[in-house]
Amino acid sequence: MDKGRAQKIARFLYEAGQLRRVDRSGWWVAGVDAPESVAEHSFRTAVLAGMLAKIIGANREKVLTMALYHDIPEARINDLHKVAQRYFDCPTANVRAAEDQADSLPSELGKEMADLARELYDESSLEAKIVADADHLECLLTAKEYLQRGFPVQDWIENNLAGLHTEAAREIAQAAMDAAPSDWWKGLKISHKQ
Repeated sequence: MDKGRAQKIARFLYEAGQLRRVDRSGWWVAGVDAPESVAEHSFRTAVLAGMLAKIIGANREKVLTMALYHDIPEARINDLHKVAQRYFDCPTANVRAAEDQADSLPSELGKEMADLARELYDESSLEAKIVADADHLECLLTAKEYLQRGFPVQDWIENNLAGLHTEAAREIAQAAMDAAPSDWWKGLKISHKQ
């Protein structure tokens, strides 16, 4: 790899790292003082996307790549909550930011990123719908966690349920609604009771 190519990739990776410092702003509206970062949200979104792709039988590599890139534009345009989005054309802004970011990458990587961003925001493929579902499911899970802590986020749950495209995502959402966020560890901890 030539030095210029490696430098472009390194700069992009530092930009992607900026997402650790970008908070998910919608939760501020509900009074959550320290919400998760976009990077944290993106991790669980990618896990969900990979699972949905496997369950549905979609192109898993494409889904995972799209999921990993899906919020990279927010390093430049920030995470805008739904109230702020009333005043901006967010899909266009996201695609423009992704295209500008892609221009900073070596051509084959940049082209892939820009193409996937356009496909995702158009929701023009099964893979894009799966990533959109993973994004909605992740927000729904986070809302359920915040709801358990007493924050008024029922609207987030209902809004994300309404945005789901696939039956698999709807089934996972229903299971998440039927479970408590702390259920995952029950039966796993070591008990000192005899």
